[in-house]
Amino acid sequence: MVELQPGQLVRSLAGRDKGKHYLVLREIDHKYVLLVDGSGRPLGRPKKKNKAHLQPYERRANLGELLEIKNLSDSQVIEFLKNLVPETGIPEEEV
Repeated sequence: MVELQPGQLVRSLAGRDKGKHYLVLREIDHKYVLLVDGSGRPLGRPKKKNKAHLQPYERRANLGELLEIKNLSDSQVIEFLKNLVPETGIPEEEV
């Protein structure tokens, strides 16, 4: 399985949320991760998702310090996603 890091940008490939972008909050085990988007999936209610159903990107938000001191907010997650995912989508070269 692919190793996903906290703050890494991913896109859902399967399920009702297909095509939606998330940030990885943390890895649960070798198969599952917890994802957040700040609105539909806030920090208080992250989505558990199988890694096989995700498209990982090289883009990443630096969540390390914020997670350690528990100072990350949903509005920051939304802002990170806005900066990582342009309105036109991610260029195909990066996929």
